[in-house]
Amino acid sequence: ALGQTGNFVSPRVELLEFGVFCPDEPSGQVEAPDTERGFIDLIDGDPPVDFRTDVVPGELGLGFGMRFRLAEGEGDGLRMGRVIITHPPFGSPPIERESYAITLDGSSTSMTQFDFDDPYEVQHGTWSMAIEIDGEIVLRQIFTVVPKDLSPICARMCDGPDLLG
Repeated sequence: ALGQTGNFVSPRVELLEFGVFCPDEPSGQVEAPDTERGFIDLIDGDPPVDFRTDVVPGELGLGFGMRFRLAEGEGDGLRMGRVIITHPPFGSPPIERESYAITLDGSSTSMTQFDFDDPYEVQHGTWSMAIEIDGEIVLRQIFTVVPKDLSPICARMCDGPDLLG
């Protein structure tokens, strides 16, 4: 049996990239009762990861996550899945696990990200982001959130030219 720790990619999905996303304006919100805020922000399109890394600076405005797609044999139709995020406890009452439904399209890529919108969400330590389909974890990526001074990445870099290119 697979342990519940560590990075994992099943044959059912392809992990395209993971890392830090620059701030983006949400296009809307949808209810998500199993999350700390009770809703998630929707992002238009399929933005690429801006900085490929699993070490995330804990800075307001930045987000982190992953882009992935269903593997060839999974078909082109729509599939319901679930995003499961674990993190150091925060909120009132404090929670360590959040999840929400996601619709996966077999003919296109999907992305999921967590944005630091409020100071209390910036919790240093181990975070995991997983995708579940039919009750089975098919993808898990571990991230380490660090104090922003310990990362070479910062939100300021999102405004100017890409110096890491």
